[in-house]
Amino acid sequence: MSNLPTAPARTPEPNPIDSVSPTGDGRSAYWGLDAQGTVAAYLKRLRSISVQLIVVLLANLVVMLWAVRLERYVLYLVALALTLVAAFVTRLRKVKLSTGLSEVVGEDCDPARYRAALDALAERDRFGRSANTIAIELAYCDYLELDSAGALRRLESVSFKRPDNPRWFRVMQVEFLSRVDTGDLDGARDTLSRLSAFRTSFKEGSRNRAVIDSQIADFAVLVRPPAERDAADAVRMRERMAAADCHQQRANWQLYLAEYELLHGSADEAARLASDTALEPLTPRMERLRAEVLSGLEVSG
Repeated sequence: MSNLPTAPARTPEPNPIDSVSPTGDGRSAYWGLDAQGTVAAYLKRLRSISVQLIVVLLANLVVMLWAVRLERYVLYLVALALTLVAAFVTRLRKVKLSTGLSEVVGEDCDPARYRAALDALAERDRFGRSANTIAIELAYCDYLELDSAGALRRLESVSFKRPDNPRWFRVMQVEFLSRVDTGDLDGARDTLSRLSAFRTSFKEGSRNRAVIDSQIADFAVLVRPPAERDAADAVRMRERMAAADCHQQRANWQLYLAEYELLHGSADEAARLASDTALEPLTPRMERLRAEVLSGLEVSG
């Protein structure tokens, strides 16, 4: 992501399920699809990965049975090893597919389509193995769709046996943002304190530790009311805007910076940031923030 906002990419034609947009173009692989199409495309890819694994497992089973019959045990061990590798690779592919689905929010800023996909996955989760993870992401959709109180209620149902389960990090992320949005700054500070304590669950110097440390620094800015943010906070906003790894992040920090400029800096700069066409697309929550900034500019003008 460049330091300066870039012009928005041309809106592609709606994609059929078998022809999704390529990665790396600032949009998710489901860009141009409606909610039903997004769900269908995701499930089709998920089934394809599962079918490929079944084919590999059956082939390896045949080889293993043949190897035992002919007493070729080295071949048997090779086939067994390939079976384990295939299972591991399949899991990685499913994780990558799930990450790609989250780009419906990260790149497309469309929590409604993301919610539809999550609901479809919940229906397929017959044993509830992913219930907590899905609930967290649905709570995030609640927050993005201006229902932070609903997000907090939903998070109350989430629980993991291990106190150091990495998914608690995601829970606290959504909880913090929702508390800030509802004006519960004391609750947000408590969440930030718990998040700071949780950072010790990650090894110093690890990627996860770097991510959580960066998140804590971000939240230290957001927990202060906009009127109380200072020049150092503005520097952090510009840094995060420049280093953002998805459209949603960059647009969010650009709007926070526009809000800061409106309250503390230049109205012209606030107008430039909030009116930038490269902000599109926006989530409902981001639309609200931009509308507030533009309304504030009208009043100050």
